[in-house]
Amino acid sequence: MLKIKTLFLILLISLIFYFDLYSQSFKVEAGKSVAMSDASVTLSDIWSVYHNQAGLGNLEDISIGAFHQSGFIKEQNVQGIAFALPTRTGTIGVSYAYYGFSQYNEMQAGLAFGRSFTKYFSVGIQLNYIYTHIADNYGTEDAVNFEIGILSEPIDNLVVGAHIYNPLRSKLGEEEIPTYFDMGISYLFSDKILLAIGTEKDLDYDAIFKAGIDYQLIEYVSVQAGISTNPARYSFGIGLHYLNIDAQVGFRNHQTLGFTPSFTLSYAF
Repeated sequence: MLKIKTLFLILLISLIFYFDLYSQSFKVEAGKSVAMSDASVTLSDIWSVYHNQAGLGNLEDISIGAFHQSGFIKEQNVQGIAFALPTRTGTIGVSYAYYGFSQYNEMQAGLAFGRSFTKYFSVGIQLNYIYTHIADNYGTEDAVNFEIGILSEPIDNLVVGAHIYNPLRSKLGEEEIPTYFDMGISYLFSDKILLAIGTEKDLDYDAIFKAGIDYQLIEYVSVQAGISTNPARYSFGIGLHYLNIDAQVGFRNHQTLGFTPSFTLSYAF
């Protein structure tokens, strides 16, 4: 009976949350993304394995990172790791994300490759393995899909990005895996201020518009903030950057359920 009540509670909160939690392991936000309301399609860092694999092509150092995003109850927590290895031909990325608990969980493992052809153009692609488990007699399902992204810097400090997840509309058993397009631009006004805006469209839902800002407050500290629509939400966070260590804390607001925190730590060799 306790298991049934727990599953029912998770499903109820997922409905309130506009089904976002159903696809948590497919749409991961890590690093600055949470604090910038996911206006991250133009960013280039280790977390490009989740936001736009073309950003991997701009990395110069071997990087490793981990993140934890708290849900409204502990059974909704999301956590994952990422690794990026630059080579002469491009950057190889590996990622893993897990959502749920023993009775219900989702997992996605990805293998990515990103390459920068010139200063003005980068492309990336990722192959994903997805696995879902529901306890008792419901069983498990798995699937394979891919995602692809591009980045361009047509003029100095202006970056344009586009990314598509699951373009072939792969299914997990009888359920369709979300397919969404993400497009955006960002502009670096100075060494301290980055402004990013974008739009995201799931084929089954209305478009989401989002904007985020990243401000270098002092030498080792940056702050971020963002807003998004459908539903209206806002977010904020703070980053600590010392030597090759990058730590990020972000908070995202839901108009009904309140704030959820996210913690990220990465290291570049």
